[in-house]
Amino acid sequence: MRLLAVAAILAATLIATPALAQSGPGMSTPPTRSIGELSQLSPTHRYWEICLTGAGEEAVRACGRVIGARVSRLHTATAHYFRSVALTSMGRDERALRDLRRAYFSYVDLLFEEEDNALARYGRGLSLIRLGREAEGEEDITRARETSEGRAGEFFEISS
Repeated sequence: MRLLAVAAILAATLIATPALAQSGPGMSTPPTRSIGELSQLSPTHRYWEICLTGAGEEAVRACGRVIGARVSRLHTATAHYFRSVALTSMGRDERALRDLRRAYFSYVDLLFEEEDNALARYGRGLSLIRLGREAEGEEDITRARETSEGRAGEFFEISS
């Protein structure tokens, strides 16, 4: 009986070792990533990529998956923003405006909690510009770039 227990423990250790090796420091967050990029090990990674760079219905669905996954509040707000962009390009303006407002208010909430969050400030700036408040939006984007040494736009890859 003890031999069987030892064999089971040994088998479990051998099976778990590769998985543990892939989850160590540096494995899920390579230093070359841009700010806010999801790890390639994340199940939501491919949806995030499509959400940021896709077009039409494909982008709308991918952004919806990111929103549903609730990876982080920043990712959710940004997915709402990019889904709004995709919906606008498809002529679905009413739904696009709802997503844009969700993005804007999510960024406002993030900034209420973390006033120095450059990514949220940049996203709020993009949202303000799309809402027709260009001066305020440009001010937010400028301030975000200054406080992040120009890196805030990396999170919004296609908009920077």
